[in-house]
Amino acid sequence: MRGWNRSISDVVKALKPSKIREMTLLASSMEGVISLAIGEPDFHTPTEVCEKALQDAMEGATHYAPSQGDPELLEELERYLRGRYGLPIAKGNLLITAGGMGALTAIFRTVLNPGDEVLVPEPHFPEYMAHVELAGGRLLRVPTEVEEGYALRPEEVRKRITSKTKVLLLNSPNNPTGSVLEGDVLDELARIALEADLLVVSDEVYDRLIFDERRHESIVTRPGMFQRTVVIGSFSKAFAMTGWRLGYAFGPPDIIEEMTKVVTYYTSCASSVSQRAALAALRTSQKFADEMREEFQRRRDLVYRALTDIPGVKVNRPAGAFYIFPSLEALIEDGHEFALRLLEKERVAVVPGEPFGPSCKRCVRIAFTLKRELLFEAMERIKRFVKANY
Repeated sequence: MRGWNRSISDVVKALKPSKIREMTLLASSMEGVISLAIGEPDFHTPTEVCEKALQDAMEGATHYAPSQGDPELLEELERYLRGRYGLPIAKGNLLITAGGMGALTAIFRTVLNPGDEVLVPEPHFPEYMAHVELAGGRLLRVPTEVEEGYALRPEEVRKRITSKTKVLLLNSPNNPTGSVLEGDVLDELARIALEADLLVVSDEVYDRLIFDERRHESIVTRPGMFQRTVVIGSFSKAFAMTGWRLGYAFGPPDIIEEMTKVVTYYTSCASSVSQRAALAALRTSQKFADEMREEFQRRRDLVYRALTDIPGVKVNRPAGAFYIFPSLEALIEDGHEFALRLLEKERVAVVPGEPFGPSCKRCVRIAFTLKRELLFEAMERIKRFVKANY
């Protein structure tokens, strides 16, 4: 078929396959692998949630829902978010999406014109690049340092703003570092957003996974920010519902209205059965979410202690999410080569750091999403590998 390849979009051709998926698939093809690569809870969706969703499906909840979302779920989500954020969130502020990814697609397709810039702290979730570029925008990174706990410095944001900068993209708790934005940093970022007339997209899908009795804080609660912030949320991480593919966004009604158009033309609506499951989760699974957070904190402590015992490894203690992002710069030149050799020699899968930003080439991401006995064994294998090879 002559010239067929020329029909592929330049943007799509430039996209790189997901390293997270690549490592996960490679690990699944091998025997005896302990995979620390995929970012999803090992907990199953609570039984009562599954049973209620199935019951609703049997009773007819198998048809299209409104593009904005199931009215009953929107009402319950409104109550839930008002309680968490203390804001006057109403139905017009809400949108149900096909996963948090669907919310990212909707917001960037809604607000970006060709050439518009999106600032994001680095390290960052790799998929942000694709979402921004597929919408015609440019992703510009704001560096953070492992020695500073990957803390974002507002002055670094300020000096990268140009006439084309339209969006500040935040992610707290952060994937891949587990860092959490401090209150004073959020205060200053809010001032910068107001001064520079920026829209803020705040990815808070790990908001229920914050450790050490800390409280989740969001830039949306700062003065003037409810009117210029779109918060991305998900049922996947908080309620162990990754396979249900259900997320949400809340923000200014005029932006949500336009995002709903994108949802209409991309997916029509999120899965009706999944929305009934989310409704059941909001009504029944708050204790489950808290218990899951407590277990992830115990796992965090195990993995952090093990990594601090390895000479040459720099590591920060995550404040949230279920990832840890050690720097191996004193030991290695290439995190991808390290990850492949670790998988081959010790049957442990981790994600190389480079997809999380150019400065992350000598880092790896470890997801502590397995039972503690498996995590302990995986860390023993990593220690043995480093000692034998570096």
